[in-house]
Amino acid sequence: MQPSQKRGRGKAQKSLELVRAAVEILREIQPASVRAVCYRLFTMGLIDNMRKLSTDRVSKQLVWAREQGLINWSWIVDETREAERISSWANPDEIIQTAVDSYRRDYWQDQPYRVEVWSEKGTVRGTVSPVLRNYGVTFRVMHGYGSATSLHTAALDSVSDDKPLTVFYVGDWDPSGLHMSEIDVPARLARYGGEVTIHRIALSPADVAAGTNIPHFMADTKSKDPRYRWFAERYGHRCWELDALSPVILRKRTEAAIRSLIDLDRWDHAVRVEAAERESMSTFLDTWNRTISQPAANCSEVPNA
Repeated sequence: MQPSQKRGRGKAQKSLELVRAAVEILREIQPASVRAVCYRLFTMGLIDNMRKLSTDRVSKQLVWAREQGLINWSWIVDETREAERISSWANPDEIIQTAVDSYRRDYWQDQPYRVEVWSEKGTVRGTVSPVLRNYGVTFRVMHGYGSATSLHTAALDSVSDDKPLTVFYVGDWDPSGLHMSEIDVPARLARYGGEVTIHRIALSPADVAAGTNIPHFMADTKSKDPRYRWFAERYGHRCWELDALSPVILRKRTEAAIRSLIDLDRWDHAVRVEAAERESMSTFLDTWNRTISQPAANCSEVPNA
């Protein structure tokens, strides 16, 4: 879909070009964050840098484009502003129907592993959520250096099941990002008694190898980070943000990592069992509806005393 003359009336040509490019980018990578779109626009030379002034300009244009119907609202995700609603129902029928519709068997209970995806930042939640929903995988956000409470909870969860827990980790390639996944998180999980195997799947050495087309910035911009020297000695002087990786690549890589630990025969069996269970629940709901819909008139009248 291209901005029409009417819809673009009053818009500068440069802004319209940016919107047209954003539409094409989102056709390819949606769902994605505004920042992911900004990185693509930056590599195309349509914005000068990734500073707040530039990304705010893009964000403003993307709001306009969605309001004009040029971009589907579901194409852009923002995990920081999801509404929190209290569940409520109009009647008992509705809650039973909700239970039937939302029922999902735990496919992992018959698998040899438990799998989770952890992220340094919440900005990619919407990007990977289609994969996480499809495979029923837990997602934890560390929000930078994870709190003691969140990591202690994760450690307890890891030993509450007899299956080994494998975590696929995604984060920035910078002093704090690498230190979290390589040093801090493993050390604190061990201190809390956790038994977790962590595999960093993004950003990876291949993502930041020579010749990569992912925009980078120099590590000296992080020179005040206490982990700066540790990072520079081991990984050099260039840094990359996770958001700069194509959402399509991130989703594919996350799915491939998850599937690498799945016993597909057991998984397919669980899917068949779930279908039978849902059919049984639907039959119960039909019986319930027929029972409560029978008129009270079927009962004999009590004679006058």
